[in-house]
Amino acid sequence: MCIRDSSITARGLIHLTNHGTYQMESIACYEDPNSIRHGVEYPGVLEVSTTENRDTLEATKPSDTIEEDNMATEADVVHEEMVAAKRVNVPEGASEYQAAWYEVDGSPVYEDDMVVEDMRGKGDAEDDEEPDGFADFDAVSRKTITDIELMKASDVLRVERMTDLEKEEEIRQLREAGEEEKWNSDMLDTPIHFPARQRFSKYRGMKSFQTGKWDVEENLPLEYGHVFKLQGFKAIRDVALSRVGPAGVGMYVTITILDVTPAVAACESSVLLASGLLPHEQRWSVLHFHMQRNAEMDMPVKSKTPMLAHVGFRKFYCSPVYADATVGDRTKFSRFFHEDEKFKIATMFGPISYNPCPVLFFKAPSLEEQAEGTPLMLSSFGGVLPPNPDLLLLKRTVLSGRISVIYKKVVVVKFMFFNDDDVRWFQPIDLYTKLGRRGKITKAVGSKGLFKCVFNDIVMQHDVVCMDLYKRVFPKWNTVPYCQTEIMATSGVEELEDDG
Repeated sequence: MCIRDSSITARGLIHLTNHGTYQMESIACYEDPNSIRHGVEYPGVLEVSTTENRDTLEATKPSDTIEEDNMATEADVVHEEMVAAKRVNVPEGASEYQAAWYEVDGSPVYEDDMVVEDMRGKGDAEDDEEPDGFADFDAVSRKTITDIELMKASDVLRVERMTDLEKEEEIRQLREAGEEEKWNSDMLDTPIHFPARQRFSKYRGMKSFQTGKWDVEENLPLEYGHVFKLQGFKAIRDVALSRVGPAGVGMYVTITILDVTPAVAACESSVLLASGLLPHEQRWSVLHFHMQRNAEMDMPVKSKTPMLAHVGFRKFYCSPVYADATVGDRTKFSRFFHEDEKFKIATMFGPISYNPCPVLFFKAPSLEEQAEGTPLMLSSFGGVLPPNPDLLLLKRTVLSGRISVIYKKVVVVKFMFFNDDDVRWFQPIDLYTKLGRRGKITKAVGSKGLFKCVFNDIVMQHDVVCMDLYKRVFPKWNTVPYCQTEIMATSGVEELEDDG
């Protein structure tokens, strides 16, 4: 074969497009049978690799918390004990004997205070400061009229005595009357029969999406223990691109590849494309791509939809997740890649590729479509971004409530929660309205989920009160390298089954 683009070394790996990645044993340079120059001496064998200096085929690394016999280590045991530990609210001055009864007498048992800290934004320094435009909430509560005077008696009795079906019907009528769902695609109804603090236990509130603190190593899935994180990616990329091998561009060489299966050798394809891999390009990490939507694709693409990805000269079956195309250490997760949107960031697990590298996403074909040779449908195209497992993909959920009673800047909100425990759980999180007002929950009103809040300006009756909650989203560990020989073998087995 003839070397194109850059030199190659026998110590590296070689990828056969549609077949997989292999190690090389040797590279030799002989006379090109199609060359018009004769009588030129060729060096013969250029390089022979050994087991010690060959790049490894290892794509993932073993987890630091799993031993060779797949038994839990001491670190795992300590972690499980910490997770299992629970705190019980015990009155001050109680003895150990008295405290033991609080866990069995039906009193509520709470998890560690870390959950409450998460809901407050995990230690934002701004939480201790008074926001601009807000009055002292305690002073407001002392100066305002009482809850009974603030709410009309008829409203109190009506809300307290409404059944679940009546509540759902009123919420539906309010949505049909004036609330547009397209105003915020992240809006979600709070469940009536299930506590919101449990339904949204993995979510937290933040004062600012861009500057709010978030621990990137918190609650990671098990797959993150097996991927690589390259520190100083730009320097690593420069070193990898500067790697020079003995087989230069334009040489006609013979490459001896190790452990090639007979199915690949017997492949009917007349052209075999072989590409050398740079250092670390066999290792798996969390990949990010800047993708542009194909204008001919007339349907929305949902996150985690199976795709056939062409990343440079490699192909994979994957289910990428999409997010807004922004710059920084975090981005907002998108449920869909809509027709009117042009750019998105796609994230998946896979082997590292250095930029620049083109990327194509095709709708994953079925085995029947592959056998029939049906043309692939291009979904999006773009380029590779630096791999970064620490990039935060945050899914936003918006809880909404309607205004029941207004007294200047003090408002009573309904239909955001349906019990007073949920109100107290989400009380540290800031509120905002559709028309731009910002406020905080002061206290619960009654036991049916109503609460009183104060805003920085007068609120209109037709306004909608909202609360933002965030949760980190991770890609699915289902990336599979595309292998033509395996597909042909699978198709052959199915044909034999059909004939039988």
